[in-house]
Amino acid sequence: MTISIPRTLTTSATRNVVIAILWLAMMSVTLIESDIYRYAAILLMVFTLTLRKVPLRTSLTDWLAIVCVAWGFLALFRFLFGLIVEGEKGASEWLYAFAIFFPAMGVALHTSWNLVRPILLAFFCGALILLIISTPLSEILAGERISPAFHHNSIHGAVGCGFVFIGAFYWALHQWEIGSSARTKAIVSAIAVMVIALAVLNIYGAKSKGVWLALLPALGLMVATTLFYLRRKTVLVAAAGGLLLLSLGIYQVRDNLAHFGEATFSSTVGIIGQLDSGASLDRVMHDAIVSPDTPASMDERLQLWADAIDVISVAPIVGSGNSWLTLWQTTPYRDVTYTLMHNGYLEILIRYGFSGLAILALIVVAAIHRVYRASSQGVISKSAFACYLTFAVYFAVTILSNSNNRLALGECYALLFAATCFASSIRLRSGSVDLSRNIPLRTDGLPDAVTARVQG
Repeated sequence: MTISIPRTLTTSATRNVVIAILWLAMMSVTLIESDIYRYAAILLMVFTLTLRKVPLRTSLTDWLAIVCVAWGFLALFRFLFGLIVEGEKGASEWLYAFAIFFPAMGVALHTSWNLVRPILLAFFCGALILLIISTPLSEILAGERISPAFHHNSIHGAVGCGFVFIGAFYWALHQWEIGSSARTKAIVSAIAVMVIALAVLNIYGAKSKGVWLALLPALGLMVATTLFYLRRKTVLVAAAGGLLLLSLGIYQVRDNLAHFGEATFSSTVGIIGQLDSGASLDRVMHDAIVSPDTPASMDERLQLWADAIDVISVAPIVGSGNSWLTLWQTTPYRDVTYTLMHNGYLEILIRYGFSGLAILALIVVAAIHRVYRASSQGVISKSAFACYLTFAVYFAVTILSNSNNRLALGECYALLFAATCFASSIRLRSGSVDLSRNIPLRTDGLPDAVTARVQG
């Protein structure tokens, strides 16, 4: 007996597989440093607006979408004006125009909502395999510095592993919150625990003090989430056990941590002490730069930051646009190796000043509030919001000591951060809810969409 499968179902299934692969390609930047996320993002938006024929007009009536698109066009105009009229090309200026695509990425995620569960399962299974393959256990246990996963250097790899660590934790927590089956919870928890263990090992091996620092508030939020949202005995015991193991691990490698971090910590304490005593910032930074006790990596950063402050002082309100690179040639430490600030906030300030930083801060805060509203109304789980917030705090701290917003990781994170915000906004307006009671989502107007209960 032959069973015929409607062609529309086959086409829809194929399309869903392709779209899922594109989302996975974007998420892969946490483990494999490449520009593939850019092409994946473009294809996702093209598929959404053409094959799925989802209108973008409605999303652009959202005030936050208008702010993002307006900011993106302003950044693009300023870049082109500096390039064509002033002959200044700057460095990575056009990246700030990515905000133009934020609403469209939200629409793309909204139409892919029914694929989130299998995408996350595929991602963490893939992450586990890649981490098993790439983790040099013997070198890590010997206390040597390693470059995690498939990144260009150890800092990038550590930042990526931090995202994977946080994501795996909340992925497992989500299963408990929504009441997944015992089998699902067991499988997800097993995968998550192995991913977390390998990610933590790689973060330790990378010896990135900035990532170690960024994980402190992240861990605080993770503990708070477990205590306030999920007070179930099993989860609390597991979380307490995990923290105990982590604490014991840190204690065991305390000498190695001190070897790599003590000099930086001591220099930082000295700088804070001088500032607290009333010394000027310029004087304190100069003293630290010329001091033989300052570690080489910190010395380079201080030179970069001193030069950046010098450039910012020329146009503190609106920044210097593409011209900042020319101004850089007049700074006191212009011979320093890099023009990558190793501080994401300074990257923004030299280009767009405090007004630009304020606009971007508004977008971030508004996005977090949107996703919080989505969780409070059942569009997403509380664990998903906590993950979103923890990612934001973690990334915000990492860019204090590294220009991650100029890396593939940062660019992709911005797109995914915005996609989650605008997808949640669309679903809030359309009335898709109630996750906690497992009520089916509305998929009105979504071609080929599958009505699904939110279970993962």
